[in-house]
Amino acid sequence: MQLSLRRSAMSALVAAIAIGLSVPSQAQTEAISISTSTQALDSALNAIARQSGVDILFSPTDVAGQQAPALSGEMSALQAVQRLIAGTPLEVVTTSSRALIVRRKEMLRVALAPDSAAATSSATSDVEEVVVTGTALQNQEAVANRRNSLTIVDTLTQDDTGDLADKSLADALSRVSGVSTMQVLYGEQESQYVAVRGITPDLNYVSVDGIGMISVANQGSGQRRIDLALIPSQAARTTEVFKTFTADLDSGAIGGIINIVPYSAFDGDEKFYVDTFASYSTYDKVPGGNSPGGYDDTPWGGGIKQLWSKRLGSDDQFGVVISSVYQQRTYDETKRNPNGRSYYTATGATTTPISPDYNGYDAAPQAFVSYDFTSFVENYGGSALLEFSPSSSWYSSLMLYDYRQKEDQTTNGPTLRAFTGLTDQTQHTGTLRIPDARAIFWYDRFETESRGIIFESRYEFQNDSRLEFRTGYNDNTFDNPENLVSYQYKPTNSFVSYDTSADSVSFTLSDPQALMVPSNYSLYQATDITTRAKGESAEARLDYSLNFDAGSLGWGLKAGLGLRDFNMERDLTNVTYNVDKSSLALAAYDPHYTPWMWGYPVLWVDYDAYNAGVRPNQTINAATSASSSLSSDYSYDETVTYGYVSGTYATESTRVIAGLRADSADYSADVPFSLGGVFQNVFQHYSGDYAYLLPSFNVLHDLSDQWRLKAGYSRTLGRPAPEDIAQAETRNDTSFTISRGNPTLDPRIADNVDLALEYYTSSGSGMVSLGGFMKKIKDDIYELKEEQPIDGITYIVSTPMNANESKLRGIEFQYIENSLPGMPGFLAGKLGASINVSRMWGEMDYIVDGAPLHVDRLLFQRDWLANGALFYQLPRGGEVRVAYNYGDEYYDGIGASPWLHRGPQERGQLAMSVRYRVLDDWIVKFSAVNLLDDNLNLGYGEDLGMRRAEMKKGLTFYFNIIYKP
Repeated sequence: MQLSLRRSAMSALVAAIAIGLSVPSQAQTEAISISTSTQALDSALNAIARQSGVDILFSPTDVAGQQAPALSGEMSALQAVQRLIAGTPLEVVTTSSRALIVRRKEMLRVALAPDSAAATSSATSDVEEVVVTGTALQNQEAVANRRNSLTIVDTLTQDDTGDLADKSLADALSRVSGVSTMQVLYGEQESQYVAVRGITPDLNYVSVDGIGMISVANQGSGQRRIDLALIPSQAARTTEVFKTFTADLDSGAIGGIINIVPYSAFDGDEKFYVDTFASYSTYDKVPGGNSPGGYDDTPWGGGIKQLWSKRLGSDDQFGVVISSVYQQRTYDETKRNPNGRSYYTATGATTTPISPDYNGYDAAPQAFVSYDFTSFVENYGGSALLEFSPSSSWYSSLMLYDYRQKEDQTTNGPTLRAFTGLTDQTQHTGTLRIPDARAIFWYDRFETESRGIIFESRYEFQNDSRLEFRTGYNDNTFDNPENLVSYQYKPTNSFVSYDTSADSVSFTLSDPQALMVPSNYSLYQATDITTRAKGESAEARLDYSLNFDAGSLGWGLKAGLGLRDFNMERDLTNVTYNVDKSSLALAAYDPHYTPWMWGYPVLWVDYDAYNAGVRPNQTINAATSASSSLSSDYSYDETVTYGYVSGTYATESTRVIAGLRADSADYSADVPFSLGGVFQNVFQHYSGDYAYLLPSFNVLHDLSDQWRLKAGYSRTLGRPAPEDIAQAETRNDTSFTISRGNPTLDPRIADNVDLALEYYTSSGSGMVSLGGFMKKIKDDIYELKEEQPIDGITYIVSTPMNANESKLRGIEFQYIENSLPGMPGFLAGKLGASINVSRMWGEMDYIVDGAPLHVDRLLFQRDWLANGALFYQLPRGGEVRVAYNYGDEYYDGIGASPWLHRGPQERGQLAMSVRYRVLDDWIVKFSAVNLLDDNLNLGYGEDLGMRRAEMKKGLTFYFNIIYKP
């Protein structure tokens, strides 16, 4: 059950190859002289660990009462342990780092005398003692990986059947210390991105087996964040999160480096399982009668996952791993949006909250919208890994992967907007006239694909040196045909009365019946938009190391060079129809539905009736269509070349690593040109380049066998996203936003300092760590948001800018213990816990209209992150687990004034799972997500305390049947 093919922790975690494919480390398989006497098994295992320098992890409960035979001769640590435990109910598995785990076998089968009562009784007794599976095993592996890494790196490990019901790798990573997730909050498609240590997801570097991934994430916008909702949670056995940097790690990361390590046939025994599951969502309140695509009004979903791993050949020199996944679900969501805020004077004129004439009352909303989503999502794909290792010195592999996601999303948006004429205002209430009411329909078909091919070959020389070559290609595509239709009603004597006294803004209407009369509405807008984006990346690198392994003493050297070319293109086709002001009576749809927190029934658009009775009479506005079709087009190309050299010196207790990396980037962009707000069929060309020398220095010191101190310094970059440079100014009349790029942006430069103290229990099943970090970021990039009134509604204009300087400090605490001490009765030896808490302090200085402004937070930075889990080991390899994930509020947009800051408010989620082996080869599992039914809320203001929107998501339950012989 080994996790990765790393030959050593140094080359994987410090020398930062961040590549490798799950073969046992050289230290585990290298023959040395072993000599032990007949003694208790725990003492014999500790003796082999001392003689070999390999960590051997075990639970004292597992080995209690076991005697070990004497050993003498030339053998590897792995061979020695295998001989010690021969004939016992124990087995040994390797980890991705320089460690072995001894644990009880997952299950003892009744093979002899199956009809014998004595044999059955004995076997059943043994079965009841099954230990170290599920979360306990994952924790042992995570502890081993952390202990053997020479920098600060955490790992997400999973067993074949998973632990909690994670839809994607992003969900699973949110439980790693200092890691949080964010999603698209305005398009609402099924996407999630990972932030490390409060740094925007655009400043992570994500790789599959060491080759960088690319993404055209967020509706093809060309940001550097990677959409990890596309990757299933069990696509990898281990995912590494590097938090400190060495010279051979990619320099384009300030938050962290996330490396997805695939399964390998060289992990150990053959592996095969099939996992089928069904899901049920509790929130299915949104009617689906006008939903195109694959949506069906059902709360049920399901899928299947599969993994097969096998060694082949006369000497087991070949390996093959095949994995695949298919899952689909239908779900509903409602986002109620009291959009915009206006502040008033005593005479009813609009003002700002810092103006002397501000009346001090709560800000009044500018609009009310209920976005009611119906969605059908399919995820499918898989990977194939072919491996060849004719000797212990030579290893090669070829990996192919392809993951796809398709989503049909229908959104109905009853909208009351552009309020005027405030009267009767008090501290929390007021009345406004409604000059504009709309029934809006839009349908999206999001299709995303990520695929790649990776080749690796490495050779071990006799003088403790290694030559490694890796190359890979990957691309990411996004396609979205969108249909938008809206009808407008202009009431002359309708009013809305609001109340802001609670967290959620409530309202009452003076004439709700008028909003349900189709003939009051006339066609206002009809547009079909198709967005297509594709990004491609090709990379190659060569690395050489000498005496640079984790167990090497004295001087060592590592050097390498590489090249990565990345390009992307986005093409938008817009067809805007001339509206004929026809009545909604021709295409009205009454869903007999009152949206969540809306309070009144609503009127929707029947899109099929619109297509049949209205669309044939419409003509196309050729000029508007042509201009709009060019508005979001662009191309971007970037070539990064790099070289590095690292030196190390190690004693028995101390290791120092110093490195220098040279990084050079050339980029160019072609951006559409507009004249008088009309885009011409002409593109402006921008180009630029930059080059930096980036030093790093890391120290590890063993204070004792159980205490370890780690410290590090590095300088890294935050490259501007393609969209930040290449985006032309565009306006969205649905979300009331205007976006534009900035081709003059500079890359961020970050100086990173880390310090961590770690304590490991003698059994290897637990650890405590406390660390601090500090980042000073020059030329940080933020998205300046300014208000601009257009047609009676306030639009938010977003422009990427370089800040003067940003700073981030933080503390991270982790505690893992598989067997909590002092537990009474049935809890003794079976109850474990894992806890991690992160506290971060950020600050940013930026410029608005030439004046400096200060913010005590960075974009996407949460002040607090916390995860806690309790798990109880059941018989037959079963487990009960309860976990809670908490994330503080964060800014996803920084305004020109503090009251314009915006972002998600704090949120916690409770999840649980129960797993049990019911037959020799069959496992059942039940799990639940969001048990407390927490909603996703968005806020305004400096503390985000003013509610901007709230999204109802509901609970989801999963039931799995797993075949695992």
